[in-house]
Amino acid sequence: MGNQCTSGDNDQYPNTTRAIIINEQFIEGERPGISQDHSKFNDDDAIDVVITNDTNYGRKSLSQNYMKQARYILQENIQLKLYYCGLPIQGSQAMLLSIQTKDYAATTRQGIDLICLIDHSGSMSGEKMNLVKKSLKHLLNLLQPIDRLCLIEFDDQNYRLTRLMRVSDENKYKFLIAIETIQANGSTDIGNAMKMALSVLKHRKFKNPIASIFLLSDGEDEGAAGRVWNDIQSKNIREPYTINTFGFGRDCCPKIMSEIAHFKEGQFYYISEISKIDECFVEALGGQASVIAYNTHITVSCKKNSIKKVYGDKWVFNSQDSTFSIYQPQLLFGIRKDFVIETGVPLGLMDEMVTVRMHTDSVETGEQFIIEQFVNIIPNLMADQIVFQEVMTHYYRVQAAEAFRNSLNLCYNMQYQQAQQSIVVLQQQIYQMNFNNPLMSLVYLDLQSALRYCDQTYFNQEGRHYLTQLYMIHMYQQPRGIEIVSNDPKNQVQCVYQNQLQKQYILQLRQIKMNNPGQFY
Repeated sequence: MGNQCTSGDNDQYPNTTRAIIINEQFIEGERPGISQDHSKFNDDDAIDVVITNDTNYGRKSLSQNYMKQARYILQENIQLKLYYCGLPIQGSQAMLLSIQTKDYAATTRQGIDLICLIDHSGSMSGEKMNLVKKSLKHLLNLLQPIDRLCLIEFDDQNYRLTRLMRVSDENKYKFLIAIETIQANGSTDIGNAMKMALSVLKHRKFKNPIASIFLLSDGEDEGAAGRVWNDIQSKNIREPYTINTFGFGRDCCPKIMSEIAHFKEGQFYYISEISKIDECFVEALGGQASVIAYNTHITVSCKKNSIKKVYGDKWVFNSQDSTFSIYQPQLLFGIRKDFVIETGVPLGLMDEMVTVRMHTDSVETGEQFIIEQFVNIIPNLMADQIVFQEVMTHYYRVQAAEAFRNSLNLCYNMQYQQAQQSIVVLQQQIYQMNFNNPLMSLVYLDLQSALRYCDQTYFNQEGRHYLTQLYMIHMYQQPRGIEIVSNDPKNQVQCVYQNQLQKQYILQLRQIKMNNPGQFY
């Protein structure tokens, strides 16, 4: 029978929660025996907890380090900046709302609740499944005992391989048994797998302040995005969490996978080379390990209602007070988030006051941090060259993002030449600006690549995947995981939206692979 692990009463904290009997069995070579009843998913491992009496949102989460002195003080490390400049269209301005967080050489961090959904349908057989298993094992090495992990495999059925368990030395053995039992067979049902993951989050007894779902699939499940959205609404999980999706190869549906990620402000990774899956995993995990604030709300208002457009589809307009607002579940250290807003202050109007208010909660203390800034837009005032280039660089970044999405829609309607022409027009505008900065060079290079992605033959192979990812990357400043043109060394580009920890994770992984090729796990 091999080695066997069983658990009985696993409640180590009788003063904080009612004891629950855990019935599970881990035997080498056999699928773990564990409850699949969603109503019993409150069997998660306890964590080092402090219960507070504060009834405000999020404060009753049970998490290590809550109410301790913060190491990353939000007031000292977050900046909110506003810039603007005139646009070529008379009476129009582009405003840049920039949130910048200082980097942090973290020696300790907050715990993560991570749920991995692994597609083990028949198409995942062979090298794909082997690399997925190796990547999951490497995740175990990056996670810490303060983190908790739940593994779920799915084809046309789904199966919870592990509870939401701490990544302790003792439990790593259980995780390894679970990973080794994953075998490829069946078809793909993403919707039901996501429902199980959401149930794990919903029914947790304990809650780390950072939570994420990783969805890994190479298949297509028509209608899955709609079913997932309905489940997100019905579960109504109050605590913040993200969804990151990883699509392997040409058969995955980029539209479905990107929509599911976008529901919770997560990221869609398209992985054309399965050998790069580990780098995408560690980059996404590096993002979760960098979270310093959650539950971030940003509100933009102006006295004379001159806002014409906000870029990105996550903004919400409140007609009662004529404000625009956006929600971000997580804020990382060492990054900047830049939002572009277009205003229409006519020359005859003296000025316009735009106010931006942001409030966010510290993951260390749960305390709320509020910051407010305003800018007075004077329509006939010329911006200095540095401000002009900064604002216009991000203006063309979001213009490019919209061009990628519009080209994608045109190609889906078989209007390939029109898609390419729209990209050429934007390229010409950027070329005429003659900006000499890395971000604008990257945007221009990605537009050049998009011309090839809009070719009819290539679009139906991988072009639609790349265009979908390019839209998400540039509209929401998301790292691209790996160089997006990874099969051509001459065209590889840098991941400009990563923070230092994400870069560090990837460099460490590459070094391990270099030192131990083929067996670095």
